[in-house]
Amino acid sequence: MSQIPLTVRRVRDLTVVDAAEGPTWVIACDSVGSIGPKSADAYAADARTVAHFAARVPLVEVMAAGARPEIIVDTLSVELDPTGAEMIDELLVLAASLGLGPERVTGSTEDNVPSVATGIGVTVLATADALRPGTASAGEHLVLLGRPTSAPEDRIEIGDPRMLSLPALASVLALDGVSDALPVGSKGVGYEADVMARTNGLAWRPAEGHGVDLHRSGGPASCVLFSVREDAIPSVLAAIPADLPRADLGVLS
Repeated sequence: MSQIPLTVRRVRDLTVVDAAEGPTWVIACDSVGSIGPKSADAYAADARTVAHFAARVPLVEVMAAGARPEIIVDTLSVELDPTGAEMIDELLVLAASLGLGPERVTGSTEDNVPSVATGIGVTVLATADALRPGTASAGEHLVLLGRPTSAPEDRIEIGDPRMLSLPALASVLALDGVSDALPVGSKGVGYEADVMARTNGLAWRPAEGHGVDLHRSGGPASCVLFSVREDAIPSVLAAIPADLPRADLGVLS
């Protein structure tokens, strides 16, 4: 039986697997611990909220990179009933919002010993015909959609209007004139803007008066940076909810 040669590489926080045949596979993961409804959790949150944001991070990462989510894998360090079942239900809702059926969600729970603190890991397997990192051009604007939002400074809820939703993210990525995209994590907007510029072999000239705290944590990928042609900015703004925070952070050069 012959083996298909594979090349494994890192692109930003993603693992990318290139094969001689078929699509490119893109893998992202995230984990959450001691946040949840259990007695020993350090931060209280319901099980659905924990699962939603644990999955949101890798989903946004692969989508922003130009990949299509295919499989969601959950590793739950909690019992199936009731905590695990609530988490799985929320993962199924997220999958359905992306057009993925329940067969695309798989994982396991901890039913051998009692769990007194909540733990969850989520891995997303995605495919791509072409990746976005490295596709930005000089003269494009860095547009931030969403506001840096992170617990415990902020209360985090499903459907938070300060965050770019997965459907809205997909709509923006489909627009002509949008090239690279990068979610903002715990290191803040300024760090991710520098990463995007370096990935594309460019520099970033911050705009004056953009009003964004460049050092505040983006938490669970609460906001996303896009490299956008100037003439495409109106289309981007038309594709998102009117109340979603947005800012033009400057120009790549």
